Amino acid sequence: MLLGFLFVVLILMMIFSVPISFCMGGAGVFTILIEGKVPVLGAIQKMFVGMDSLPLLAIPFFMLAGSLMQSGGISKRLVRFANSLVGHFKGGLAKVAVLASMLFAGVSGSSSADTAAIGSLMMPAMAKQGYTKGFTATLQACAGTIGPIIPPSILMIIYGSITGLSIGAMFLAGIIPGLMIGISLMIVAHIYAVKEKIPSNASLSLEEIKESFIDAKWALVMPFLIIGGILSGVFTATEAGMIAVVFGLFVGLFIYKELRFRDLPKIFLGSGKLSCSILLIIGFANIFGWVLARLQFPKASVEFLTSLSTNPNVIMLVIIIFFLILGCFIETVAAVIIFVPILFPIVNQFGYDPIHFALVVIVTLLIGQITPPVGVLLFLTTSMLKIPLKETFKYVSAFVGVMILTLIIIAYFPDLTMYIPRLFYK
Repeated sequence: MLLGFLFVVLILMMIFSVPISFCMGGAGVFTILIEGKVPVLGAIQKMFVGMDSLPLLAIPFFMLAGSLMQSGGISKRLVRFANSLVGHFKGGLAKVAVLASMLFAGVSGSSSADTAAIGSLMMPAMAKQGYTKGFTATLQACAGTIGPIIPPSILMIIYGSITGLSIGAMFLAGIIPGLMIGISLMIVAHIYAVKEKIPSNASLSLEEIKESFIDAKWALVMPFLIIGGILSGVFTATEAGMIAVVFGLFVGLFIYKELRFRDLPKIFLGSGKLSCSILLIIGFANIFGWVLARLQFPKASVEFLTSLSTNPNVIMLVIIIFFLILGCFIETVAAVIIFVPILFPIVNQFGYDPIHFALVVIVTLLIGQITPPVGVLLFLTTSMLKIPLKETFKYVSAFVGVMILTLIIIAYFPDLTMYIPRLFYK
């Protein structure tokens, strides 16, 4: 009864466009009041306990680092380098948008930052070259999902803080899946370019590759600095965020000299607002998760899954379908906070590798960022191009289809995901 009340309140608040953080917190508090067995102050305590985690300190640092590098001229240098590598192919600009997003993913760790930074440069250029705005918006939104897959990843930091898994191992596990998704998006872009007879936008030039690489080398060093430092034990993931901020400031102010001291207050304020919104979601999601635990929802969920089948492959498919549907309605961070603790116990029960399972969950939920009605990345790109969401519908199915196919390969061939982590971790 109370469980039904909890979800009804959550859904009703979402229907009335209440921010997702307040939807979860409000549903949890109302349920506690109806139950009447614990004081409401207990919910406030749970909220702050959820945010009181050292690994979560990495979030504001990586958000700030991404903003500093975007304002410091790194994104446009990555676009130039990507253009020199793939711009001469058929549908070159579309492939540049994907490759640039993959490169910027190694800097930002955020899907929204990736989409905004690369999209602001690539989407106007693609529209001028003959790509429809609907296709352009869909492609850039899909490419933005690579941001939290290729390390560093804010979403992996949150997942690791919940489960206690090695953030460094998850970072490494995201490399091959991120590359696979990027390649799959390029294939769709190539087919579209051939069909619409869109030409390449550049000619192959080894000299341009060399010059653009040298110009972008400081940006390309960033992922290796972060991953190398974490794996070598020089610093933790949280300290890596601090290093990234210092690195971004140094490069923007003294190397590229496109960052000005007068720009810093605005950048710090913007990054602080974004970080607060994420931490607020985490805090309120912790209230919602606590209420779910009180109502025995985790136990019931595991019992339900095990009653469906004892075959790990079948259960994996059920979990993928569940998170694909969930991602259409609930913001990714909130979904991780609420449902990962519920489903994590089945990892050992069905013999899944916890790192591999984490990547499957993360990739599945990220697909939800381009599927309505939530589809935050699709809303972002359409608003940037000032087009209605319906113009993307004819393209979403193709991109989502190829991403789901890639997800299935990732899920059922775990050695692809785990190859790199196993080189560094036993």
